[in-house]
Order: sequence, then C-alpha cells, then structure tokens
Amino acid sequence: MSYDLYFTRRAPGQSWDEALEADDARAEPLRPDLAAWENIVGRTRELLGEVRIVEYPPNWELDHEDTGISVNHWEGGWEMSVPYRTHGEEARRVVGLLYEVAAVVAGESGFECFDPQLGQPAAEVGDLGRAVELFDAVADRYGRRGTVTA
Repeated sequence: MSYDLYFTRRAPGQSWDEALEADDARAEPLRPDLAAWENIVGRTRELLGEVRIVEYPPNWELDHEDTGISVNHWEGGWEMSVPYRTHGEEARRVVGLLYEVAAVVAGESGFECFDPQLGQPAAEVGDLGRAVELFDAVADRYGRRGTVTA
C-alpha cells in the first residue's frame, strides 16, 4: 500500500476527474521529457540526498531508500508514491518531503499534482495533517505503530 500523487495537464475548465480519465484513455503515450527528468533528479538529490535511478526507456524511476519516496516518469507521464511505513512525526517528515519533491516535479514538468487521498490539488493542500492521519491510520490497522522499516 502506498500514498500516491498523480500529475496531469488540465485544459481550462477541465475537472481533475476528466483530466485523469483522459490520461487513462490516451491511446498514445506522451513523449518523455528528459530535460525535466534530469532537473528533477538533481533537485531531488538536493532535498533527499542519495537516490537510486533506474532507467529503461521509455520509463525512468527514482527511489529514495530512507523515505521510500519514488518518482516515476513512465511513457511521458509522472507519478509519485511513498509506502505507508511511518507514523507520527516521522510520517509528517516523510509527507513533507513527498510534497516538496512533488513541487519540484510539477515545476520542472509543467504538470499539475493531484493528491487522490485528500481529493484535491497538492498546491491547495495547506496542512499536511490529514495526510499524516492517513499514515497513522494505516499504522494502527496493520500494527506498524512506532516502527519504521526500510
């Protein structure tokens, strides 16, 4: 189970649901943006430190072992995730970093970020407390309270 963030380009007046459905229905993949990818990798390293890169065109992945944050550039699209493996203050730190990296991805790619767990654009999320509550709920449900595993 992971906390996911989606990225899309919306037309003026287009809802998030319409934009995400259009992405799913797209017959042809988008073109990869390798300049954005390189900038995202560099800026993410500045935020997180060492990251693992896996490249198998037309797919590129970045993973950070400590937090579990993953950035994926698949067939020209963008997606992020982090596993529900932290709790409390550590979850707050990880979610904060997830959102910082998401802002980098959005800025470099030109795509907007949407948080489906909260049901709103990431740019409109003012307080990450609701996201942290989700991490805590998963920890409670699966007995992971107080544990952090890599």
